[in-house]
Amino acid sequence: MYMNDRKYIFGKFLKDIRNKRNLSQERLAELSFINIKTISNMENAKVNFDLDNLDRLSSILSVDLIEKYFEIMYEDSSNIENIISSLNSKDRYEGKDQSLEINELIRIKERTSRDVVKIKALKLILFFRSMEVKGNPALRKNLIIKALNAGGKFDFNDLNNNYYDNIDYRILMNYATCLDDQQEKLRICKFIEESDVLDNNVRAVLYHNISNIYYILEDNQKALEYINMALAYNSDNPKSAVMLYTKSIILMDDKLPYEDYIKEALDISKKTDPDTYNFILHKFKNIKR
Repeated sequence: MYMNDRKYIFGKFLKDIRNKRNLSQERLAELSFINIKTISNMENAKVNFDLDNLDRLSSILSVDLIEKYFEIMYEDSSNIENIISSLNSKDRYEGKDQSLEINELIRIKERTSRDVVKIKALKLILFFRSMEVKGNPALRKNLIIKALNAGGKFDFNDLNNNYYDNIDYRILMNYATCLDDQQEKLRICKFIEESDVLDNNVRAVLYHNISNIYYILEDNQKALEYINMALAYNSDNPKSAVMLYTKSIILMDDKLPYEDYIKEALDISKKTDPDTYNFILHKFKNIKR
């Protein structure tokens, strides 16, 4: 990532925080004694960022802008970002071992001195541990709630009141899967869908989840629409066996040709991931009975 790209990301972060605090540029300029043109240039990445200005803005906006600045500009969390990228680009399901990621995140958390990186690592450790849980939905949900609260109290009633980075949306998505109320699941997922910061990998996972919700709600037309979008957004990654399996059961339910999709799902997973292969095979056998 080029330095100008990082400046743009930080400028957008600054603007988002200001808007979440319901402050205009004019009001922020009055409170901070920083020229409004300087604030505008900071938000649009047209100037170099002055640490004294960031310190003043931090106290007004109630966020450590200097920590965030160093995190973005100097990529202290690049290893974490690689783990997040891996998280969103391959099949995962409950009960699957995540020890490689967890152990690496523990090492990152222990050796960093930056609070922002520590918090992000802790969120991910809790999140990956929640994925390892099988047969205990209450524990899984509790770990996800702890992950969302790791950076400060999370507002579950008004989702707009929270600040989100890329991993928060992913964790919130999994929180939705823990809920029994399908309409509430859908509400949360549709909120996430409106975000303009999701990359293709996250959108692929999100649309897969939404497809599953619509399938349970017996809206197979919407379920098929969203699983097709999930597969399209996942096109830069190896084909997802679990997504293909989802499409096959929707088609089978509608009495449409599905055999090619389940065959491809099994063929892919047999070559790449025996655990996923056995998972799909077991699920499909149960459906066919």
